[in-house]
Amino acid sequence: MEKPEAENVADPNAATLTFTSSGMPMIVAYSMSQSPRICSSSDFKPVGRVFHSGREVLLPWIAHLTELGNKGLLRTETVREQHVQPGVPIQVKGVFGSEVPDRRYDSCGPLVAAFTPEPGHKYHVNFAFQGKSSCSQSLMDVTDSDHPVPAGHAVACPKVNDYAAVDNDAKNYLKADHEKDLSEAQQEEAAATSNADKVSAIKKEAAALDSLGQSKEALATVDRALAMAGVSERRALIATKAGILFSLNDPQAALTLLAPEIESIRKQAASQPPVQRAAMLGTYTEGFVTATFAHMQLQQWQDAVGTLADAQSPLEGPSFLAYRGLIYRYIMARTQNPSLANASLEHDAAYYAEHDSGHYGALLRMWRGEETVLEVAGILARMSGVDRQEARGEVLFYTAAYLKFVKDKAAGAKMTLTNLNQLAPYGSIEWIYGQRVLQ
Repeated sequence: MEKPEAENVADPNAATLTFTSSGMPMIVAYSMSQSPRICSSSDFKPVGRVFHSGREVLLPWIAHLTELGNKGLLRTETVREQHVQPGVPIQVKGVFGSEVPDRRYDSCGPLVAAFTPEPGHKYHVNFAFQGKSSCSQSLMDVTDSDHPVPAGHAVACPKVNDYAAVDNDAKNYLKADHEKDLSEAQQEEAAATSNADKVSAIKKEAAALDSLGQSKEALATVDRALAMAGVSERRALIATKAGILFSLNDPQAALTLLAPEIESIRKQAASQPPVQRAAMLGTYTEGFVTATFAHMQLQQWQDAVGTLADAQSPLEGPSFLAYRGLIYRYIMARTQNPSLANASLEHDAAYYAEHDSGHYGALLRMWRGEETVLEVAGILARMSGVDRQEARGEVLFYTAAYLKFVKDKAAGAKMTLTNLNQLAPYGSIEWIYGQRVLQ
């Protein structure tokens, strides 16, 4: 077996990486980076090229010729091995063909995974083909060969045309979406035949108006719904009104309005088992999130952490927990007060930094000091429409906040805020809040 030019010393604490491919007898080029910069192509150093002989699917003599040709002429092996220093984060990259897309030739990847090897552990990286243009890459800890377990996380590195895909969005998808919501709500109100249907439609009108920046009109609209509402409808309307008050830069009024509702839900949920408690708290997600941001604006940090810890959204699942962990990292950076640490939020922030494959995971890793700009660009490029604009708004806010409150780069934060304003993610609470703290 040809040893790559890298650390191959007999260190008993070294971790061992084995590189293979499967599915098709095509050449895969592997490389590695130990740089703190995520996805930086210049930091990756070659490990070597591998191929799959295809012995289980090809006739033996064809497989034999494939092996002779690849090994003899192309200096390619069926397996590569690399010894690396444990405790140092590593990125591994596999690619078939060119990293720059060219329709004249087949290619797949690049695919990147990141992990931190443990002393003495063994890892297996496999680049699997599902046809010529479909592929996947797995990274497994095979220290216990009978019980391999997944290791690390995939990294969505951008391709050459990803930046253009993100920057060339001319349409404001969120604005158009809220305008559509407003029109539909107005039609629903006109067609309503019961008081409950009318109240529901007016609530939607108020929320859409607020998202479109017409918050004074939204306040009058939600008050109209409250005047008509029954007892069972008031709680949701109060959450909507509190959000409008926050938009109008009156966080204290929002908290005063929300306090009785939040206290009532907390009392109801207190005696429930964990799953049922989360579900009950999750019936008021909007109220808890608005209250968290209101406490943050008033710099009531302990109340912000406590309210955030009770914010639940079982329907959104893990992505909401990753989002919640990101808000928590922001709060802790602002306060610089370890006594405010919350064990549940700490766990979520650390866990989803490793296990969330979307922009929240990449931003959580940014907040612990990793360079994830390229990774985020790749993630956003794979989104579209409302989802991309909403995610990009969150990326810009939390990046600006990181620059200002962690890196002490006020100029960079203001420039990022300018980009956020140009994006104009209508309905984003981060955009509203960002105007007040990032100037």
